[in-house]
Amino acid sequence: MIYIICGFFVLISLLLITIVGVDVFLYYRSVFYRIKIGRWTDRSNWLKNIQAVNLKWLKKTPTVKLTDNERYVVKDMIKGRYRSTTIQSWQEAGVLFGALLTDNAEEQTKYFIDARIDKNTRKWKNIPQHVDGAILAYALTKTTENAIELKPALDEIITLIENCKGDDGTVFYRDFIPDIRFVDTIGFICPFLTFYGKNFDEPKYIDLAILQIKSYVEKALLKKPFLPAHAFEIKKNMPLGIYGWGRGSGWFIIGLIDTYAELPEDHVDREYIKELILKTAADLINFQKPNGSFHSVLSIQTRHDSSITTLAGLLFLTTYKITGEEKYYKAADNCVTSLMKVTRRDGVVDFCQGDTKGIGVYAETFDLMPFVQGLVIRLTTELENTTKK
Repeated sequence: MIYIICGFFVLISLLLITIVGVDVFLYYRSVFYRIKIGRWTDRSNWLKNIQAVNLKWLKKTPTVKLTDNERYVVKDMIKGRYRSTTIQSWQEAGVLFGALLTDNAEEQTKYFIDARIDKNTRKWKNIPQHVDGAILAYALTKTTENAIELKPALDEIITLIENCKGDDGTVFYRDFIPDIRFVDTIGFICPFLTFYGKNFDEPKYIDLAILQIKSYVEKALLKKPFLPAHAFEIKKNMPLGIYGWGRGSGWFIIGLIDTYAELPEDHVDREYIKELILKTAADLINFQKPNGSFHSVLSIQTRHDSSITTLAGLLFLTTYKITGEEKYYKAADNCVTSLMKVTRRDGVVDFCQGDTKGIGVYAETFDLMPFVQGLVIRLTTELENTTKK
């Protein structure tokens, strides 16, 4: 009997040691990764290291941490709540955007495409299940000059979006909440729809992209300062969440600037989208911190978030190209400088806010994010290729 009792206590002791040991290991691993963080002085060398990490992730994209819990995480691991088990399409899209602006990445890019698109049918091997598949499809269109090559796969994304249209004609985020529109969808679907409509002579899809944006501006945009809410409810006609959530503003930004880039020069709504870009930039620049960064919630003193910092930089650069105002070029350049300060010594961009838990419930974990890694490459490369006026 005494042996049984002793064995029981040994088992319990080992279990406790394992639970605590995992917590300690993960904590000090994070500390180790951040030793000498941000000590980059040469921007070209910094960019090469970021690109090298991004190419590794193109082959095997890491999943992101789900839980904010830092104690007894073994429990979350057992329940499958510690880390996402699948790669989100928008994360893969960011990595692909970065790879396309990296020298000698053709082989890795081809591997990425072949793993997702069937060589014979040109359809998806595994069709994305949610509307964020549209931003991945949009990134794929940048891998070829002949969009018709990808049309079967792009058609499947169009069908997916059509199946996600609600009663008001706009696109919902998930079918179990069909009456709520999320700001994420502006970035996920609008550039893709505009590209598709323009290249395949289907203007109704450009109209859908513009409708998605106009509906959001009307229902869920604070007019001064010009900031989007996280979501809005169409039947109650009310905004949800907070105004000025960093990455939410980022989704609005990427949707605007890439839709603007895809719109035909003579399109009736091109000036409308341009004005949205200029208004957003004019107000957003007031939230930039002295070191060039942005916080995870723009209007309050929260933590640095690399995702909104990166996307704000792209907004400022686009605004500079439109207006020629030097303050926007400087603001974009300052964004890059601040991102250098949060890049680990191995080239991983750190301090990206984790995945959102729900409307108004934002992650307290700040870590790596594949989407941001790729978009930092896009921002830095486009900035380098922009001639100051």
